[in-house]
Amino acid sequence: MIKELVSGIAAAFIFLLLLFQGAFWWLSLALAIGSYVGIRLLFPPEHRKVLAELPDGVSQEEFRQYLSQCRLALSLVYEDAAAVNNLSFKKTVLHLCELGDDLLINFEKDPQDMQVAQALPDRLQRLHEILVGYIDLANQKTHSPQSARALEATEKAVTKAVAKFEEMHHRLLENDAIDLSTNARTFDNLLDFD
Repeated sequence: MIKELVSGIAAAFIFLLLLFQGAFWWLSLALAIGSYVGIRLLFPPEHRKVLAELPDGVSQEEFRQYLSQCRLALSLVYEDAAAVNNLSFKKTVLHLCELGDDLLINFEKDPQDMQVAQALPDRLQRLHEILVGYIDLANQKTHSPQSARALEATEKAVTKAVAKFEEMHHRLLENDAIDLSTNARTFDNLLDFD
């Protein structure tokens, strides 16, 4: 706020100074605008990020670590998805990754939501380990009936994980919808009192 005032006052001072010195008004105005822009470029405004409220008992560092663990595990799952040869299963894994991205975006906007998914970094890491085993087994030249059943069981487990991630994402969206409805009703009630 102070930077804006200083820039505006300096520009007005330059405009008046040049105008009283006998310069054309349009030249004084152009130089004043130029000085305002120059001052603003030298001293840009500070944009402060609004800090969302963290869950009780979670420090800023713990929250950052949680997000970084999730991102790291999710990036590994993305790499695993690229290595999967079964096209339909690859789509399932990629869908799970997209849901993971959506969850992380939601957690960044509203850290309180991380309480719904405390175990997310661990689940993503385990998923990565399972997918590595799946890829190793799927890339074998020959398969026994037992290995085929193991591949099928893995695909079912990952499909179930997708359903759980979707359920978690829907719960978070429902929470956001409830918050929005409450804010809208409160605003509506305030308008009624005005």
